[in-house]
Amino acid sequence: MVSATTHPTATASHKRLARTAAAFLAAGALALAGCSGDTSGSSASADAEAPAELQKMLVVTFLPLESFSFTPEMFAYSGGYFEKHGLDVELQPVQGTAAAIQSLLGGSTPITRASTVDVMPAMEAGQEITAIGTMAYKSNLRVVSVEDNPIESPDDMEGQVMGMGSIGGTSEKMLNLALGADDIPLESVTRQAVPVTAATLEVVRQGQLSGYIVSLDTSLAIEQQNDDAVVTDAGLGAAPDIQTWITTAKNLEDPEKVEQMEKFMAAIQEAVQFVIDDSENDFDNVLQIMRDSGDWDFPALQDDGVARAALEIYTTQTWVDQSGDAALLENNIGAWTSAYDTYVKAGLLKGGQDPEKWITNDHVPAG
Repeated sequence: MVSATTHPTATASHKRLARTAAAFLAAGALALAGCSGDTSGSSASADAEAPAELQKMLVVTFLPLESFSFTPEMFAYSGGYFEKHGLDVELQPVQGTAAAIQSLLGGSTPITRASTVDVMPAMEAGQEITAIGTMAYKSNLRVVSVEDNPIESPDDMEGQVMGMGSIGGTSEKMLNLALGADDIPLESVTRQAVPVTAATLEVVRQGQLSGYIVSLDTSLAIEQQNDDAVVTDAGLGAAPDIQTWITTAKNLEDPEKVEQMEKFMAAIQEAVQFVIDDSENDFDNVLQIMRDSGDWDFPALQDDGVARAALEIYTTQTWVDQSGDAALLENNIGAWTSAYDTYVKAGLLKGGQDPEKWITNDHVPAG
């Protein structure tokens, strides 16, 4: 089993077994779905023969691989999609987006993904970073509170004490954007670093904390297990937050690196399409592949209710462009520039630059 905090490169034999399992279950998915869905493109992918020589590739993730937020990477790994595209991928977690960006700039990894609230300031400051594909079109952060003092909107947070995993991170930036959009003074909300786990709910019950910001997986588990819990996006989902695959200008000048990144994104696209198509089977095939692989071990994966609810949100609201203007992994340039304008208005960015210079669709795999 692969640890949630480190991810050593799997052996070729292990990945061949994973690919075989994915192919077998994909056939089951087609049988269950019948002719109602077009799953041929994604389900057949893991059954294809991989190149004899696999190219090693290190990819960093901004958090440990213990959340359905990283389903694209995890399923591409365990389902054999990386191998099908000729890659031997090692997924290495680092501590936060800043560390992931530094790993990219330092040459440790050719590609990673990051939120616009974290990467646009670096782009505006002159870092030669380019967005080459979109993984998520909105934030899935949730606010947990209790019925005695429900936090359901930015207005409810004024004068309150809000908890988050770290001060100055993505959660606080999204909080600031939500407050600013409703003209609520940022200083009116006290911020406190807390463990973003179910256990912190007791601190909220005791009145020491008004609410706290958690991941989607954690929020679903808390809501499922606690009748007095109030779980909403509290306006955080309305603030623009686009997660893009990013690389450097230097990498884009290297044909070998470009080929490698394009193979990586093609594998991600096929894996994500399989997950989307498997919604017809209540994600049974996806969950079986991920569980049987032994690569991952985190609470949400083992909980059928939480796992299926999380995947439903990711496949219908997060990985797909709700406007219909962009295909899977394709960048919506209009949404990108709109996010930039919003950040400038909120004071997150200085403004006066052309954000379209920081993004390209030249390397997105064909749909």
